[in-house]
Amino acid sequence: MPEVKGNITGLKPNQKKSLQRFFQRRLDRSSLISWELARQLTEISQEIGRQVGLLVDRKGIILQVFVGDSKSIMISELGRFRAGKSRFRGVRWLHTHLNSEPLTQDDLTDLALLRFDAVAAIEALPNGLPGNISAAWLEPAGKTPWHVEPSQPLANFQLDFYGLITALEQEFARQIDSQATGHQFRRAILVGVTVDRLEDLQRSMAELAELARSADIEVVETVTQKRPRLNPKFVVGSGKLTEIMITAMQKGAELIIFEGELSGSQMRAISELCELEVIDRTQLILDIFARRAGSRDGKLQVELAQMKYSLPRLVLKDDFMSRITGGIGAKGPGETKIEVLRRRVKDRIAKLEHELQELSRQRRMRRQKRTHSGAAIINLVGYTNAGKSTILRTLTGAEVLVENRMFATLDPTSRQLYLPSQRPAVLIDTVGFIQDLPQDLAKAFKATLEELNDADLLLHVVDLSNPEFSNQIMAVQQILEELALDDLPQLVVFNKIDKTAPEIVENTRQLWPEAVFVSALELRSLHPMLERIDQALAELEPQQPAPLLAGSLSARVES
Repeated sequence: MPEVKGNITGLKPNQKKSLQRFFQRRLDRSSLISWELARQLTEISQEIGRQVGLLVDRKGIILQVFVGDSKSIMISELGRFRAGKSRFRGVRWLHTHLNSEPLTQDDLTDLALLRFDAVAAIEALPNGLPGNISAAWLEPAGKTPWHVEPSQPLANFQLDFYGLITALEQEFARQIDSQATGHQFRRAILVGVTVDRLEDLQRSMAELAELARSADIEVVETVTQKRPRLNPKFVVGSGKLTEIMITAMQKGAELIIFEGELSGSQMRAISELCELEVIDRTQLILDIFARRAGSRDGKLQVELAQMKYSLPRLVLKDDFMSRITGGIGAKGPGETKIEVLRRRVKDRIAKLEHELQELSRQRRMRRQKRTHSGAAIINLVGYTNAGKSTILRTLTGAEVLVENRMFATLDPTSRQLYLPSQRPAVLIDTVGFIQDLPQDLAKAFKATLEELNDADLLLHVVDLSNPEFSNQIMAVQQILEELALDDLPQLVVFNKIDKTAPEIVENTRQLWPEAVFVSALELRSLHPMLERIDQALAELEPQQPAPLLAGSLSARVES
């Protein structure tokens, strides 16, 4: 027989036996609670001066008995009672109140977060008899996420409980189905918290939504919150987390994505409370890279970044770590002890770093051959989804993936072309940059980006149609500075002018007179760019200084 949980210290043996006898009781499935069970509950509650609660399943079987203090009960050990996307947990929470109070806000929060079928508070009168009952259950739509029945004498309370819960679950399921897009995408809620300006957070959330789309994730809701300081356990406040949980249930979300980076303890705390998969922006980017990496070099670098990301998070439970550390080519750790797991991850990191060093040596040899051929080296750089791959394909006919999504290109692609002067050149497409690129990922891809060191010219491609293009220019320049590549000659290429308002194009021309304005889809618009490249390379012949052809990036953006 199960044991009584909670605050049982100081109880007499006969009181413990009375509590234990609850496990022998059984309810009719159509009743929320019977008069007999309520009386037994209020009698023992008044006798011990503590709240007593029961978890009852839909068959009427009492699964758990909890004892609290005079004002509240701590509910624990719900892991084995799992809820689906459109289902409740399958258990109701029945408990006593000793001070004639109705359901509290904490009771309603438990209803939402723990997804109970229903919660009910039964007043324990001084004579031990049950008084009024207050009950509530979740609703699929309405001004509030729950319906609260008015407090009334238990003797007057009438409810077909099983019929009600069955109908509510069917309504939740219909609501989720009606919102489905017809695709098999996972559904997610995006969450952002800031202690600074909400406007800055909104820009970051828009980019997070684009990242989610690139990972084939459907965003069903975006939640933001400004706080004086972040909650150390849940990041957001408890009220906001309740709102997120209710929204997830109403819209069938199975994933929560946080804009900021989460610690291992935060990720576990939120995941366990909400019973949803929880990831942060870094994990989302890593997942995208893991999907897109095609070359052996790219796969190894992504796995290295995943391993370094997971190493400080090895305090998590094993089944969760199986998902995080199961990088490309790696198997999940299963039930491995934490010490052994940590050593294995470190060994894997060391092996990956050694393999990447060897690949780096092979790349250096290939670059030397290109240099000896006399061809000019031109590297396409820029923010992700700026149109670099489209330029390469339009100019050279290269069969490269071109998609309107972030990080469509991860592996460098090089093609030869001849400039208008018949000068041979090698045009190289590189991985796109992004603001706040995860540190481990930036380090991993530094080896790939080391090819930029040998570039004669960088073509900094900018998506002029993006309202945030100025911030994106600065983000790219910052990464180039971190890679010690900011002194290389650059030509700024504003792309997608066909998708940009003419007045924006004209204003940008005034600010950037040395830049080139193109539509990567139209070969004719790229001819002026090729001529400028030819001119720039001529100016960079020996004895000539290496100018920054587009002028000072910082000064232009600030203007």
